[in-house]
Amino acid sequence: MSRSGQKTLRGPRVDPPSLPQPVEYNCPRAIVASARDFNAALETPPHTHPRGQLIYAERGTLTTTSATGTWVAPPNRAIWIPAEITHVTRLTVNTEVRSIFIRKDAIPGLPIHCAAVQVNPLLRELILAVVRLRALYDEDGADGRLVGVLLDRVAALPQEPLHLPTPTSAKLRAIAPDLAERPDLSLTEAARYAAMSPRSFARHFLVETGLTFGAWQRQARLLRALELLGTGMSVGDVAFRLGYQSTSAFIAMFRQSFGSTPARYFERSA
Repeated sequence: MSRSGQKTLRGPRVDPPSLPQPVEYNCPRAIVASARDFNAALETPPHTHPRGQLIYAERGTLTTTSATGTWVAPPNRAIWIPAEITHVTRLTVNTEVRSIFIRKDAIPGLPIHCAAVQVNPLLRELILAVVRLRALYDEDGADGRLVGVLLDRVAALPQEPLHLPTPTSAKLRAIAPDLAERPDLSLTEAARYAAMSPRSFARHFLVETGLTFGAWQRQARLLRALELLGTGMSVGDVAFRLGYQSTSAFIAMFRQSFGSTPARYFERSA
């Protein structure tokens, strides 16, 4: 914990050379694609890109945090990060990252906020195809048309409810990471932690995040479950880790939130 109360980021860091180099962004094409495989879990330092980034894990789970919240992308989801947004991205063990960096003027309608988005079989194949293209692909040939289809799909991506909003006030923002890691805290305990009355804490939390504290806690626990499941942890171990009374109670919560069991949710698309 820092002196200001803001929780410091922990875990292995990526050395700067592991991040895409600026020279790639200057490529005179609508997109710059990269593919990287990481054997160990890691966390990037805060950074930005001059292009928007669609980051997808062919295997593993991604978590991105910016000033406005946290987004999680388990299999068959991706995270969209607009250009110039400072963010940190965490990867689970054995994550295969495929990133598409899109020039801001490449196509109208690119999302202006970070989002977790759905990756259907078509988009998945498009992503895997364009990361194999030459950097200077033929814009007027088949490769250019392939990129055009990808851009059309990105502009129309359906968003997924895999977002945990961050409070806006300095006091609540400073303790939000700790609150997210303690989803069993009662409202009274959380208010005491923030040095506020329960009534004032509840009111400010709702105004700043758009969620009641209870709903925010449930979302924090759900996103943490996705991260843990993405590491290969068993459903039973995740349920125990997050304080559920039984595995069946955890599965029921998961089904209520996502409409399927954890096993089905993490199945690969055919």
